[in-house]
Amino acid sequence: MSLAQKYALHALAPLSLSPERSDWMRALLYDFLAITLGGGERESARSARLAYTPLHSSDGPASVIGYDLKLGVEDAALVNGITAHGLELDDTFEEASLHPGVVIFPALLAVAEEQGTDLGELLDAAAVGYDIMCHVGVVLGAAESYGRGFHPTGVAGAIGASAAVARLRGLTMEQTVNAIGVASNLAAGSLEFLSDGAWTKRLNAGHAAAVGVRAVRLAGAGFIAPESALEGRDGFLTNYGQGFMPERDVPLDAGGYAWRTSIKLYPCCRYMHGNLDLLLDVAKQRPGLTAADITDVELAVIEAGARLVSVPAAAKLHVNSAVDAQFNMFFGAALALTTGTATVEQFDLAAELAPDLLPLMQKVRCVTSPTVEDAFPAAWTAEAQIKLTDGTVLISRTDAYRGSPGARATKEDLLAKAAGLVGSEKAERLLGIYDRPRTESTRSVLGELASPVLESR
Repeated sequence: MSLAQKYALHALAPLSLSPERSDWMRALLYDFLAITLGGGERESARSARLAYTPLHSSDGPASVIGYDLKLGVEDAALVNGITAHGLELDDTFEEASLHPGVVIFPALLAVAEEQGTDLGELLDAAAVGYDIMCHVGVVLGAAESYGRGFHPTGVAGAIGASAAVARLRGLTMEQTVNAIGVASNLAAGSLEFLSDGAWTKRLNAGHAAAVGVRAVRLAGAGFIAPESALEGRDGFLTNYGQGFMPERDVPLDAGGYAWRTSIKLYPCCRYMHGNLDLLLDVAKQRPGLTAADITDVELAVIEAGARLVSVPAAAKLHVNSAVDAQFNMFFGAALALTTGTATVEQFDLAAELAPDLLPLMQKVRCVTSPTVEDAFPAAWTAEAQIKLTDGTVLISRTDAYRGSPGARATKEDLLAKAAGLVGSEKAERLLGIYDRPRTESTRSVLGELASPVLESR
């Protein structure tokens, strides 16, 4: 059986999630809506809307979330994916180093709104999309993908989105296999945004969502793709990794990949989060720390993420944009230790804050730890050692960063996060996603909970 067939079988199979996993799918949708609404006024999101506004009237079938703008289904998936990924606060699946929510939900919500699909069907399709996108990422291998300069969210996301949308559209087994094959041919997304803080990382999420919609449209109309599109000699896994590696082809656990997905609490690369937890704890215990109080900060950084957040070290000392800061352990460490916070506003002002933080950034050293590496990728641990000028040495470690499955985000955490993005009133309203019956139309849920034009705009 080919991988495409395996994924198609999983995508179309009856799904019965436990109450715990069903509630978690609602939590992931809540988080997605909050970050999408909260990220709508970023320049990249405004640019994406502007690119499509002149081309469409307001009577398209799918909403741009939070705005009085309707687009075609594929275009709405693109714009909403770009918007959701703009804050660097979207959910993450660590084993494959990717962001599933900002691909799967934009694709499904656009289709569900067009069809009038009920909420239960949407959540089931999302669980399937998370399963397949994350499994593809595991089989592909983040290290191989990164080594070739590809963004796992963009490339694996296209496969997951196509499978999820195929389920929602009611495709046959054969059509779903073709949709997955078409998506693998269209998948894309590079890491070159790291060179100068550009916006293309956000595009990778939206593009993958739109590819999922397009692939299903083509396959539904009879378009044929290679059955071996994923593991074939010239297929997806060879293009973006080292080819098919059977030892990575683990069983698919229905809803299990979503269950192992993390909620982000800081607006930066997740390879920084464990160390930020430790440093923020130090700042809380010793408020008022300055660069003059510290002689050395040693942080264990997961080697697979070093090229994102700590290498080359000299280049990371130059911060000219929010993106530069979001992928910068040196900036994050200095910010956390001296301010005791790590907020969206601070990362947005990174270029202005960096000169004052530079003296402490220069005292940060990112190293490799055998203990941290041995635990990865199943667990993302962190270690920190801080030497103070008075001779004190502070050593700490964590087995799981806050928001990850080992330290799962609570409903209260999600509410606090959302309130910081969209205000308390809107965040409370969004909590209605937990109580809406599965039989209610997704169109109705979106209209009431994520209505166009937020009050603050």
